[in-house]
Amino acid sequence: MSRRWNILAWSILGTVFIGMSVYLILNPTRTGVVPNYRFAASHWWTSQSMYPGGTHGFLYAPTFAVLFSPIHWVRPEILGEILWRAFGFGLFALALRSLSACSLQAAAPLSAFRFSNCDFLLLVLLSVPASLASLSNGQTNLPLSACLMLAALALREEKWKWAALFLNLGLVFKPIAFAPWLLAFEIFRKTKRALGTGFIAVVLFGLIHPNPAYAWGQLLEFLHKLLVSYTPENLRVSDLFGMLEKAGIPSLLKVNMVTRGLACLGAFVFVHWTFFRKGRIEGAWALWLASVLIFTVFNPRAETNSYVLISPLLAFAAVSYWREVEGGKWKGWILAAACLGLMCDGMGLWIYKATDVWFKPLIVILVSPLLFRVPEAWKAEAR
Repeated sequence: MSRRWNILAWSILGTVFIGMSVYLILNPTRTGVVPNYRFAASHWWTSQSMYPGGTHGFLYAPTFAVLFSPIHWVRPEILGEILWRAFGFGLFALALRSLSACSLQAAAPLSAFRFSNCDFLLLVLLSVPASLASLSNGQTNLPLSACLMLAALALREEKWKWAALFLNLGLVFKPIAFAPWLLAFEIFRKTKRALGTGFIAVVLFGLIHPNPAYAWGQLLEFLHKLLVSYTPENLRVSDLFGMLEKAGIPSLLKVNMVTRGLACLGAFVFVHWTFFRKGRIEGAWALWLASVLIFTVFNPRAETNSYVLISPLLAFAAVSYWREVEGGKWKGWILAAACLGLMCDGMGLWIYKATDVWFKPLIVILVSPLLFRVPEAWKAEAR
């Protein structure tokens, strides 16, 4: 039966990807944010600036432009679009499969639970809805979500080099991934050497260019772009403050920035305290949880598409309540409803307009108290 559930899960993933590929073929101009990546890759090899002024445009390190170049060179371009999404969605699917291997049903299973051996299928059904917008736009949120899952699993299992690999890869996909990188570097100290070595490799890879002076200049431009683009001002942000502004409650810039800073400090204290009081396994869960909450509710550039970063954790917590907590099934159903609610921007234009900006952060804020319980399956030693 387990094999049949897994086949069904892979079939759903395949159907979603094939459907998206057909859509791209029929609508080759609907490429989302990928033109920004192509702009950077083409400008990199012609020694032109990848970072024009303003808060938008290409917001990633030069390393991303180098790594994206093979996709950019694929012809016809629509094939490159499909390959890029295959990479992100494939990594996301493999991360969900790895997450399902945490032996959810082996951790005090409830006999009343209707399904057995279908953890992967449940995670797919609950996590994929929030991924559809990022898959459609070709955003890096999808592979970053996978990297966070795989890094947390590697930390849980004491696979320090693998954890460092995925945390450093996350830096390539989005600069905000420096937050969990720093948390792991400071708290999971056995990762320090691998994280440091990987970070140097990421930076050096981003300097691959016939003109070293140009490459170094682009690195400096990237750092300046970060300072400009992550200022929480005049942006359409789907986070706590975007939600408040949508409700007509204005926020002062200083209050905005101080609140985000305190949230980051609180995340560090929470992960530090959990690791040193409860151990590595609970600490890995705390790092994953703190990272995705900061990346969504307190991120000055959070978009509605960003919530794929938290959907796998919501899904895992939902299934754990169904399986592990007597009388706690209602909590699992709340989290499952939250997972489906994160698909609101793909439910039609009028629902998208009605829920834009404010609905997703509200969902995460309301269900976040249910996420601090570490699932028994997660606490079980990895086999």
